[in-house]
Formats: sequence, structure tokens, C-alpha cells
Amino acid sequence: MEHAKPLNLKKVCLFLMGGYLVFVLVFYFAAHDQLFIRNSKRNIENTAGDLAAGELLSGQTVTQTFLSEMDLIHMLSVRLATFNRRNEQTIQVRLLDQQTGEPLFSGRLEAAALADSQPAELAITPPLEGMYGRWLLLELRAADGISGNAVAPWYRSQGQQEGWTLQIAGQPVVGTLCFGVSGQDYVWTGPHYGQLAAVGGAAVALYCLYILYRSRHGRTSLVVNALYALSNYRFLIEQLVTRDFKTKYKRSVLGVFWSFLNPLLTMTVQYIVFSTIFKSDIENYPVYLLSGVVLFNFFSEATGMSIMSVVGNASLITKVYVPKYIYPVTRVCSSSVNLLISLLPLLLMILFTHTPITRAYLLLVFPLGCLLLFCIGLAFLLSASMVFFRDTQFIWSVFSLLWMYMTPIFYPENILPPQFAAVHRYNPLYYFVKVTRTIIIDGISPEPRVYLICAIFTLAMLGIGGLVFHKTQDKFVFYI
Repeated sequence: MEHAKPLNLKKVCLFLMGGYLVFVLVFYFAAHDQLFIRNSKRNIENTAGDLAAGELLSGQTVTQTFLSEMDLIHMLSVRLATFNRRNEQTIQVRLLDQQTGEPLFSGRLEAAALADSQPAELAITPPLEGMYGRWLLLELRAADGISGNAVAPWYRSQGQQEGWTLQIAGQPVVGTLCFGVSGQDYVWTGPHYGQLAAVGGAAVALYCLYILYRSRHGRTSLVVNALYALSNYRFLIEQLVTRDFKTKYKRSVLGVFWSFLNPLLTMTVQYIVFSTIFKSDIENYPVYLLSGVVLFNFFSEATGMSIMSVVGNASLITKVYVPKYIYPVTRVCSSSVNLLISLLPLLLMILFTHTPITRAYLLLVFPLGCLLLFCIGLAFLLSASMVFFRDTQFIWSVFSLLWMYMTPIFYPENILPPQFAAVHRYNPLYYFVKVTRTIIIDGISPEPRVYLICAIFTLAMLGIGGLVFHKTQDKFVFYI
């Protein structure tokens, strides 16, 4: 292939190194706290019980031993029955080390302020550190209380965990107190971020040396070929993207405004259905719903348009030499323009719902970039398949609909029973949407492993799709 404009590979390498340095610094700034600590996945949930222990009278105690599996504890909660009356009583809540008896925390609950059978929370400030793997004892003691004017702790008679013990008024009871413990865990990436960044920098530097070495010996690499194509066919790429974008809104009265209006209308319909009819209680549901709608609409449009990218450009492919992978790439790029426009109503919804905008928003580039590259890889696969098997478009329309229902766009992700957890675990779109929502709604960075999962799915699809397209592209002219 002749190259109209030779690339200065030294400048390319400097750009790659500089871009990596900027990425490392911005990522550290935006995700700083979450690189060191995260909310624990081993919290003890305060679920409802089936039995009440009887009124907690003056001088009586209820104790529950349990194993802590989190590094820091910052919240305790207990569930008490008030019998729908105003009880004048004070409950002392203590947390102790079971082995040494050392008191770790002490707090008080006023019975008159408690809601019947609802978790009563006590914040632990500062959080208790070094709690992982320690056996603890939770103690409830009645400082006062007489019969008919006292609360009763709830407990569960089934599902007692091994080693956990419950005592009520000094007597062992089979069951588990209805209590909850919330905390955080340390993340290993924070203390080792410098080393990880150095390893990544070394990998980028080695790759730069690799492409320079191949260039000196008259050989190219994947990145160099892609950069050559972008440089030499930039005008054609711009024309194809512009053509696809204009064709979509040809003879439309509202035109480009549909990219703005469509996600809002879709969200409105689904919001009415799922928040009113099905009583969805997801926190900040409008932003939750719209963020999923925007991302899936882009995925659906990009992949749907790319299916015909090779077959639809048969006249160009058979007459003029152009790298064939440009056609599916430009289809995805034209859809990305719609994605950028669709982000505007999402921003308006964020402002309308008073969702805090934090520095973590800088990280949105990552899930959006991963989704873009994932769609390009899938576009390679679908467009190549369409050349040889024209039923691909019909099969994909059904499969994409199924994919939408497999992704928690309008329903909470915990709605699926545990036996169907694999539906999310092996769904790339689930992770792209989850990262986006964590950044926007929670205002924080997801845990580091989620970034790794997104990157693995993206590179795998890009590699598989690119390989299939590369192996089959020379046969396209015989079938289109």
C-alpha cells in the first residue's frame, strides 16, 4: 500500500508517552479516594426477623457474637419492636472485642424516637480500623425499662452462621439477632499506584521501541497501519461520517434534534411504566434510567448501522481501493456523534435532579471509550458476517433486543435471582453501564477491578472482530 504522507513515528511515540502520562495523572486525581478504599462487599445486612426476644427490661442484656469480614466499621444498626407505642427507655449499644473484652464503641438509642421494627442506625466516628477477621460482640443493654414500656429486639430463628452465638438475658438462643454492620475495605491499588503506573509506562515505551524497530526494517505494525489510514484517508472518512449522519435525518422536520429528543422520550415512557405501574424504588431513577437508555441506544444504533457497512458500499469496494475496515469504523463514528448529542439531555437531567457533579466525571471518558471500541470490534464481526450470511441482520435484531433485557437499563440489577447472576457477570454492557452510573449517580470512581473487566471485554471484542474481518476481507468482492 502506498502512503501519501509518511508519518513521523518519533512524534507519534512522544504523543503516546505524553498521552499515557496525562491519563495516569488525571485518573489519579479523579479516582483518588476509591484507589485506596471502597465500600465493603461483606457488609452484614439488617434483614427482618421472625421472632421478638421479649421486652428488654431494666438490667437485661442481649448479646450477639459475629465475625467481621471488613477492614473498617463505620455503622451499626439493630431492629427493635416498639409495639407501635411511645416507649420511654434508653438502650445502650456496645461493640466489644470478644476475646479481650475491650470496648470498641458505645452508643445510645432513645426508644421514643424509634420506628417500629425498622433498623435503628448508629454512626461510628471515627470508623473502627483493623476489624477484618476479628470476632466481635454486639451488646444491647437496657439502662431502664419496665414491662409495657420497653422495646423488644427482633431475631431470626433460622440460618444461624457457624460460630455465631446469640444470648438473651444470659440464656443461649438458637438464632441470629437482626442487626447490621457497614464498613469499608482497603484497596491494594492505592499504595501501589506508582508501581502500576511505572509498569504501564514501561509497556508503552517498549511498544514505541517495537514500532520504531519495525519501521527501520521496512515493516509496519497494527497501530502504524491504523494511523496511516487515518492520515491518508482522512477526507474520505470525514465524508462517509457526514453522509451517514445526514442520511439518517434526511427529510426529517426536526433533523438532528431527534438525537436530543429521542432518549428523553424513551426515558419518559419507561419512567412512567416502571416508576408508576411497576413501582420502581431505585434512587435517582430518572438519571439511572436515562444513562442506561443513552448508552444502549448508541450500542443498538452503531451495531445496527454497521451490519450493512460493507454490503452497502459494494460499489466503492469493487471500483476503488480503500482499506475495507474504514466502512464499519465510519458507521460507528457517525453514531458516536449522536451519542455526544444524547449526552446533553442526560446532563440536563443531572442538573434537574440536583445530582452532584464531582471530579469523578472526568472518568466518563473510560466507559464511553470502551463502549466505542467494543462497538467497532462488534461492527467488524457483524459486517463481515453479513457479506456471507445475509440473515445476520434479522438474527441481530432479535439478539440485540434480548441483550437489552439482559442489561439492567430500566430495572435494578439486583432483581435477578442468584442462579442467574451469570447474566450480568458475562455481559459487557452491564459493566459499561455500571461504571457510567457509579460515576454519575454516586459521584465516585468504581473499584479498580471493574476497569480491568471493561478493558478485557473491549480488547477481546476488538481483537476477535478485527481478526475475523482481516481474515475474510479479501473474499468480500466475490459475495457483495
